[in-house]
This record gives sequence, C-alpha cells and structure tokens, in this order.
Amino acid sequence: MLASGTEILELIPQRPPMVMVDELLSCDGQTTVTQLLVKEDNIFVHNKELSPAGLMESMAQTAATRTGWLMKNRPGNENKRVPVGVIGGIKNFRLHFQPAAGDVIMATVEVQYEIMQATIVQAKVEVEGNLAAEAELKIFLTE
Repeated sequence: MLASGTEILELIPQRPPMVMVDELLSCDGQTTVTQLLVKEDNIFVHNKELSPAGLMESMAQTAATRTGWLMKNRPGNENKRVPVGVIGGIKNFRLHFQPAAGDVIMATVEVQYEIMQATIVQAKVEVEGNLAAEAELKIFLTE
C-alpha cells in the first residue's frame, strides 16, 4: 500500500462526502490500483448498492490518484496542489453488477494515451476478482 487515510486527500482534489478512494495500492505510472470499502452511508449507495455513477466516480478518482501520486513524487512538487481533472467522455461503459454496501471494491486504471492535459484510460472495478464495471474514460486536467 502506498497511501491511505489523510494521505489520500493530499493526492486528489475531492473532499468528503465525494471521496471514492480509501487506499492507493499500487501506481507504476501506467497502471494504478485503489481500494474502497463501500459504506451504506456513501453518497453513491442507493438501496444498499453502489450506483453506476459511483462506479464511474471510483474509476475517475483512481485516475486522479495516479495524477496526484506522480506529481507529489516528483522532486520539488511535494507542496504543489494537485490538478483538478474532469471527465470529458465515457466510452463502452459496461455494468456487470452493482457492489453492495460492505463490499471492498478495487478500481484499476491503465493509461492508453496521454497527450498534454488529456489522458485516456481503460478502467475497471472488481469485487473479490469479479468484474463489476468497466469503461474507457477521457480525462482532462483543468490546471
């Protein structure tokens, strides 16, 4: 594990109740993996299930965690503010099942292309190795 708790908040621009990442498990620049315990009071949980929007937000915040981790680990950037990213497009979103409150989800993003302020990632969310959702995300940094 690379980061958890308040360390995560240093890597992403989101703040509670919108935080969808508990731990950064790995980040090698190309592939990033995060983890989240889905709690019943999560803003994206409805009828005790994580909504499709929550799954997409988990994917997007995993990409944001990657950006924050890489930026904060460059010499001289330790005190810089992490950039804000926006989802510019979602392609081929597939929902296989909705995780339940109490499940631990693992989100993985793999960079496909990175050009200037735009990044295209292939993303997935799994529960105990079972694919819950997948999509391609286009993310643009605003700063």
